[in-house]
Amino acid sequence: MQDYTSYLSTVVKALGLDEACVKLLEEDINLTQQLHHIDQIYERISYIGTSLNVSREAEKLIEELAERINIVVHKLKFIADNQRPTVKVVAESTLDNELEAYINTIIRTAGGRVYNEVLDTKGPQLFIFLAQNRSMFQLLGEIPGFLADEEWESTPAIKENKVFLIDGEKHLLASLPEAADDVELLAEILYPQYFVFGGEGESWMKFELS
Repeated sequence: MQDYTSYLSTVVKALGLDEACVKLLEEDINLTQQLHHIDQIYERISYIGTSLNVSREAEKLIEELAERINIVVHKLKFIADNQRPTVKVVAESTLDNELEAYINTIIRTAGGRVYNEVLDTKGPQLFIFLAQNRSMFQLLGEIPGFLADEEWESTPAIKENKVFLIDGEKHLLASLPEAADDVELLAEILYPQYFVFGGEGESWMKFELS
């Protein structure tokens, strides 16, 4: 996860401002709240734009993100909630609350459901391993040991061969200007029959169980 200053920096840069402007935002408690819906991401960008007197640039960024994200949302709008796959993210490093909330928002926006061990008693329907401190290829060797655990070996994700890796050094970092990239990435994994964004092999890869 990027630290708080880095998170602000990505938005400031996307708005065409000098990174020094981050200092003007660091004490604003309104920017520390977790984001649980894609609309809150837009609102956060708008708030930052207003705070730094670049509202027009912020609205332009929001429009660009929303245009791409809405393509995914509208394509999937007729898929009932109970037909959307449950997704469990396995990270190398512990996810802080802000990053976890962001990733969960991206999962839901891309047409998935966040795995809940209490409600989803059969286990997740899809695993995502987040390679955070090394490449996806370096992480491959550790996945079989994790999946062999009796807690997971009989889950729908294993039975249906739905195990994936994502380059966590570049994606799902809670960088708000890259929210559309992250939604497209997850949508391509969850619904390959509907979306091809060209991320396979570079941004994500499938782990073949057999």
